[in-house]
Amino acid sequence: MENFESEICQYTENIWKSILELDVKKTPDEDYTPNAGEDVLAGCVHISGQWEGTVTLDCTLELAKKVASIMFKMPEDEVPSDLIQDALGELTNMTGGNIKSLLPEPCFLSLPAVTMTQHGLRIPGSETVSTVTFKCWGFKFKVSVLKKVEQNN
Repeated sequence: MENFESEICQYTENIWKSILELDVKKTPDEDYTPNAGEDVLAGCVHISGQWEGTVTLDCTLELAKKVASIMFKMPEDEVPSDLIQDALGELTNMTGGNIKSLLPEPCFLSLPAVTMTQHGLRIPGSETVSTVTFKCWGFKFKVSVLKKVEQNN
């Protein structure tokens, strides 16, 4: 089975640095778990074709708001929720596109989807291939690659 940990680290660090001018670093923590009651935004893109799976990015609403304010050059308290979702969706899309480039062709990338959750995004019928937790401005976030599990009927 594939393990995308080093690629996730490289792509995430490069995207956040080039697009947002932010340094993000992998944390030694095994997993990102939001605090009880904390709002989490989860972005995802689906990859279909020769390889089937999903790339997700989970972060707190507060971090997503900061990212959107940088991306759209707006004061943080003026960024509307749709632009917060757009910013997280775009970061997820860029990460997913880079992961897709490593996969056997043909593969296709869906449009990004973003949802609010308190537990992170769960994709039924998938298993986690790699998850990497990062830190930025004291906030943790995670990027995961999940692969569709073959179903025997």
